Amino acid sequence: MAKQNWENIAVHVLTCSTNAKAAKAAGISDSTLYRLRQMPEFQEVLRQVKNRMYSEAFTKAQGFSLGAVEALKGIMDNPRAVDSARVSAARTLLEMGLNANELELILGRIDELERRIADEKEN
Repeated sequence: MAKQNWENIAVHVLTCSTNAKAAKAAGISDSTLYRLRQMPEFQEVLRQVKNRMYSEAFTKAQGFSLGAVEALKGIMDNPRAVDSARVSAARTLLEMGLNANELELILGRIDELERRIADEKEN
């Protein structure tokens, strides 16, 4: 079986609810899928396809994030919105801001540690 076909099978394994459904969607037998899943080479293809799918999903989510934040702010600021919706929107925005700040601090600390390690290697 060609690697491209393995990638197609991997997509079905990752998107179907059962191995039987994945095998059927990929046009192979259950036993063939079982054998493939035991092979380290197929497991690597499966891992690569999964990483690619997550990367694409996160890229799309990042693209939608500005609109999502604007929608949440609109709900939060809308005096006619139900109080629970306004509180939920405000809480979500606050959590997002705190998480972004935490991430920025962590990345800054990592950058500083990497600089120190690089400086120590030079000396």
